Amino acid sequence: MTPEDRYEYIKGGVVLAILGTAFLSAYVDSLSHGDTETAAYKTVDDCLKDNKFGADDCKSSFETASAEHLKSSPSYDKREDCEEEFGDGRCEQTSSVHATGGGHFSPYFGGYLIGQPDKTVNGVYYPAVPASALYESRHVPGFVDARGILVTNKAGGFKMAYQSAAHYKPPAPTTTLARSGFGARHFSAS
Repeated sequence: MTPEDRYEYIKGGVVLAILGTAFLSAYVDSLSHGDTETAAYKTVDDCLKDNKFGADDCKSSFETASAEHLKSSPSYDKREDCEEEFGDGRCEQTSSVHATGGGHFSPYFGGYLIGQPDKTVNGVYYPAVPASALYESRHVPGFVDARGILVTNKAGGFKMAYQSAAHYKPPAPTTTLARSGFGARHFSAS
């Protein structure tokens, strides 16, 4: 084999390996996109009335979201700043269990997200939707998460899009938010 032939042979193998890797990556990525059933409720009673989830799921998700709210709800230095975002009389003082400590202000618990557990149906993986606290901003119609990102614009069931094999749960915010801009950071959801 001449050096030119050997170069072409190796070059062809490298190109084939790169194309194979790209194809495999695209295929695996396509398997990890989809929708999963979830819902947003203001109260446990709303969840129970909807009949999408069992009583134990409704209650345990509410408790999980309530505990998360106490530790990592949006936090403001001044009550006025919090009320600018969430409405007059809709904010409370944080406690010592909050990530920012006591003495700050956070919105009242507005509702919670509940979803199905991990499951595989006909070879398609549906990730679990972790229970989390939701809030009602005066600037964004619907429910927002602790980061101010729109989760859904309605109470009740909806399909949540996911882009990986498992939902990413963001770390708790540990700094207080500045006035304005909280509700401006949102993405559309169905």
